[in-house]
Amino acid sequence: MKTIAVIDFGGQYTHLIANRIRSLGLYSEIFSPESFFLQKQEELAGIIFSGGPHSVLETGHPTISFDVKTCSVPILGLCYGHQLLAQLWGGTVETGGKREFGPVGISCIEGSRLFKGIEKIQNVWMSHGDHVSKLPSGFRTTAFSTSLPVAAFESENGKQFGLQFHPEVSHTRNGMNMLDNFLEVCTSTRDWTGEKRKNEILRKIKLEAGNRNLLVFLSGGVDSLVALTVCLEALGRDRVFSTHVDTGLMRENESEQIISHISSLGYKNIHIVNAQDLFLSRLSEVYDPEKKREIIGKTFVDVLNDELKNFPEKEDWMLVQGTIYPDRIESGASKSSAKIKTHHNRVAEIEKLIEQGRVLEPLKDLYKDEIRELGRELHLPESLLQRHPFPGPGLGIRILASSSSIPEKDFNREEALLQKIADSYNFSGKILPVKSVGVQGDGRTYLWPAALWTRDEKQTDWSKLRDCAIQIVNSLKTINRVVFAPFSNEVKITLKTAGVTKKRADLLRKVDAITRKMTENLHEIWQLPVISLPASDENNNWVFVIRPVTSTNAMTADFFQMSPELLNDIVSELKKLPEVGTILYDITSKPPATIEWE
Repeated sequence: MKTIAVIDFGGQYTHLIANRIRSLGLYSEIFSPESFFLQKQEELAGIIFSGGPHSVLETGHPTISFDVKTCSVPILGLCYGHQLLAQLWGGTVETGGKREFGPVGISCIEGSRLFKGIEKIQNVWMSHGDHVSKLPSGFRTTAFSTSLPVAAFESENGKQFGLQFHPEVSHTRNGMNMLDNFLEVCTSTRDWTGEKRKNEILRKIKLEAGNRNLLVFLSGGVDSLVALTVCLEALGRDRVFSTHVDTGLMRENESEQIISHISSLGYKNIHIVNAQDLFLSRLSEVYDPEKKREIIGKTFVDVLNDELKNFPEKEDWMLVQGTIYPDRIESGASKSSAKIKTHHNRVAEIEKLIEQGRVLEPLKDLYKDEIRELGRELHLPESLLQRHPFPGPGLGIRILASSSSIPEKDFNREEALLQKIADSYNFSGKILPVKSVGVQGDGRTYLWPAALWTRDEKQTDWSKLRDCAIQIVNSLKTINRVVFAPFSNEVKITLKTAGVTKKRADLLRKVDAITRKMTENLHEIWQLPVISLPASDENNNWVFVIRPVTSTNAMTADFFQMSPELLNDIVSELKKLPEVGTILYDITSKPPATIEWE
C-alpha cells in the first residue's frame, strides 16, 4: 500500500496531518525521527516533517537520520519541519522579529506546484517565532507575508517543499488543496477509505479486548458515546457495560439528558453514580489548574474501583475511555511534544492502568470530525453527534480558582505598549489579573489575558477587534489571550480568593444554560465554553467570559463573530441573575489561546 510517512517532531498537529492525508485517499503512518530509516520503508510515496515546540537553533534539537539531499521521494516540511528542511540543505534560520500566531495573509508566487489551482492571495494559519531568513542554493521562495519573506519554498527539482504555516488545519482555507497538490507529486495511487478505517478500529477492539468485558465511562459527550457504540458493534451488548458519574461539575440537567439519549438508542446496561460531594470536597481550596485536572482524574479512578466491586468477573475487565487525539497531544503524548495541559484521562492513575493493559481507547488516534463521521457510519442520530463538545473535567476547569496569596504582577510597561496598540484601533485596554492556558509555536503558555473595550460602548466592530487582538498577542510576550467587554466603557475587575464550590458551580450552570439556549440555532458555533473568573466587578458581582468558537476538530479555532443585537440580549438576560456582573467575550483564535481557559 502506498504510504506517506509523517515524521513526528512533537507538533500539536502531527496526527492531524496524517488524518488529512488519509482523508485524501492515501494511507499515512506516523514515525518518530529516531525510528524512521529511509532504506527500510517499502511502498514509500512521500515524507512530511511535522511542526514541533523546539527550535532548530537549539543544541540537540530533533532531526532526522537520513540525508535529505540524496532522498528520491518528495518531502514536505511544515512549520518546524519547514525550518529543519531549509537548515539541512544549508539555509539560514533566525529567531526574533515579528511572531505570528493565528490568521495571516500570504501572497503566492506563480508557478509553485503546491499552490497550483488556488488564488494568489491566501489566508493561512501561522504559529511560529523562528523563521527561514535565507534559502539554500537550489531553492526558491513561493510565498511571503508582510512580515515573513519566506512563508513557503520549493526546490528547483520540484521534489522538496516547505510551508511555514499549517495547511492541515481547517482555518487555512485552501490547505487541503495544497496537501492534495503535494500528493500528486508523490503518487497517482489513492486507495484508503473510511470503511477501511472503521474495520481497522473494530479489529483492534476485538484484538485488545480478547475475552474480557468492557466498562465504558460515559461523560455525555460525543466521544464517549461513539466509543460505547463502536465497542457494542465489535463485542455485542452482553460484554459492554457503562457508568456515568455525576461529578457535580456537569451542565444543567446533563446527567438526565445522558440517560435519555442512551435509552433512546435501546441500550440499558448503564449505571449512574452520584459522586458530587466527593469531587467537590476534593477540589475545595485547590487553585492550580493542573492540580485540579489531576484530582478530577484520580477521583474518576477511585469511583471506577468502587464500581468494579460489583462488576461481573471483576478480574477480567478493561476500562474504555473516549480519549481522542487532541487529549493525548495536549497532555504531551510523544517524545518531542510539549505538555499543554493534562487531560483527566491522562493523569498518573490512568497511565498506570494503561501500562497494565487495562485501558481500551478505540478513538485515541481520531479527531472530532473523524469521530462524528464514524458515528454516522454507526448510524447514530445527527442530533447526538452535533452536540457541543464538553470537557471530561466539566465545569471544574471552567471555574477558575485563585488564592489571595498569589502576588499581583506589575504590568506598567506591558500596559503602556498594550494601550499604544489599542489606541491605534480606537480602543482602550488593560491586562487582567488572572492567567489562562495557551499554545504558541506548539508549546504551552500560561499567561495573562488582555481586555479591550470601545470608546463608544454602542459599537462592536469585530474586524477591528480581531486585528487588534492579533497585534497585541504577537507583540506582547506576556499576553496569550484577548477578551472584549461589550457595552462597557471601562473594565474594573478585582481578583478575589475563590475556589471550586457548589455555589459557584450552580451559578455557572445557570449562566451556561442561558447562553447555550439563546445561541442554540447558531450552528456555526462549534463549542461555547462559559468561564467563571475568580474576580468581581465594581459592584462586587462575579465576572464571566463567554467563548463561542468555530472549529472542526479543536486543533485550531477562531472566535465566532456574534451579532451585536444578540450579544446585547444575552448580556442583558445574564445580568438579571443575582451576583452576575461583567460579561467578557473571548476574541482569541487557537493558537495562541486554547479553546478552554484551563
